[in-house]
Amino acid sequence: MSTIIFIFDIVLIIIFACSGTLNVTAYCKHKHVRDLETGVLMFFYCLNSMIIFMSDFLLKVPLFEGAYHVLTYFGVKVICGIAISALYLCLTSSFLEKKIGFLHAIVMMPLICVTVYVGSLNGSATQHWIFYTIRQIYLAGYVLYYFIYYAYSKDREYQMRISKYRSLFLVGGIFAVLVFAEDSTVIFNFQYVVNILDLKVFTEHNLSEDIFFAILAIIGVKNGFSQLTQSIEQAEAAPCKAGPEKEVPLEEEPFITAYGLSNRQRDVLFLLMKDWTYQKMAEELGLSVGTVKFHAHGIYEKTDSRNRSELIHKYKEFYVSWGQNPLT
Repeated sequence: MSTIIFIFDIVLIIIFACSGTLNVTAYCKHKHVRDLETGVLMFFYCLNSMIIFMSDFLLKVPLFEGAYHVLTYFGVKVICGIAISALYLCLTSSFLEKKIGFLHAIVMMPLICVTVYVGSLNGSATQHWIFYTIRQIYLAGYVLYYFIYYAYSKDREYQMRISKYRSLFLVGGIFAVLVFAEDSTVIFNFQYVVNILDLKVFTEHNLSEDIFFAILAIIGVKNGFSQLTQSIEQAEAAPCKAGPEKEVPLEEEPFITAYGLSNRQRDVLFLLMKDWTYQKMAEELGLSVGTVKFHAHGIYEKTDSRNRSELIHKYKEFYVSWGQNPLT
């Protein structure tokens, strides 16, 4: 059994490390904040798994014995718990195209205070249960946050853009319940209490949480590969078709200069103005649909626009203020 757990720990650590590396690399290529958030989340998964691995197999090593182990183990667990929940919030806001604000920081305060307060070796079974349960409460809260915005949004295009994340948040909600149920069963029925005399630590594994982390890591690997593949496609497609019918030099377009759009984003912008479909844009520019969507998302981010209609309105208003007739 110990061999199976050993292999399981190692596999998890490798998956998390690969996912984190891919997403951070993608961020270095595209400067997409979401890739960075995903990569950092995966590294905290990896750190969390490494500290569990230490508790499972390295307790007898002198370096991890005594007070040093106690401080290191629970200190890292507290940091990982807070960081993972905070990154869930950042990613949820990113998926919903919302900016992190002061209110989000306030929402995180109860998690930080409770986690630090009860995260100690001398805690009772109830304190340990609170230590792990509050993270699942926050995860369930982020799921609810997403579905409320999705259900009550009156912007159909916005709903369509965020609808692709429904299954991800549904999985998050299901696993929040499963992890809570497993923790409650283990902690109260198997006396999940640390014996301070010999520093014996009951196994930290929560199978439901491990599976959930692994699912997110696999999604992270897919996302990282997708972003890096788009970089290659973009580089290969650069010598292809010059762009749409309206071929205007970059310096002659004040809107493009003002918002710092790249040449390829300029091409996609003009087709967005014409209300072309992503498929038609891809055929016109000689790119994949995914690459076109990537550039469109970059345009939305740079112009602080939530959707195509808002971008078009902002484009028109920009040139009206210049006394020009846009889209001519």
